[in-house]
Amino acid sequence: MQQIPVKLTLDELQALLEMVENQLFRMKFIDSKIPGHKENPEKQRVASSAVSTLQEAFKKAKGFKVSGAA
Repeated sequence: MQQIPVKLTLDELQALLEMVENQLFRMKFIDSKIPGHKENPEKQRVASSAVSTLQEAFKKAKGFKVSGAA
């Protein structure tokens, strides 16, 4: 899959991470209760991977040791 380098400030990354974590929570636990909702496990997997990547980048930027696996 193609990777796209992006430069963000730490504050921008933190705000983006907060939003995507909230959206992922909604996808997992709220949307599934809406009548007519159709599951999309691949989209959920990709979203979870993106959140993990953002979390790792944020931790690294804050000076925490990260495992290197996303």
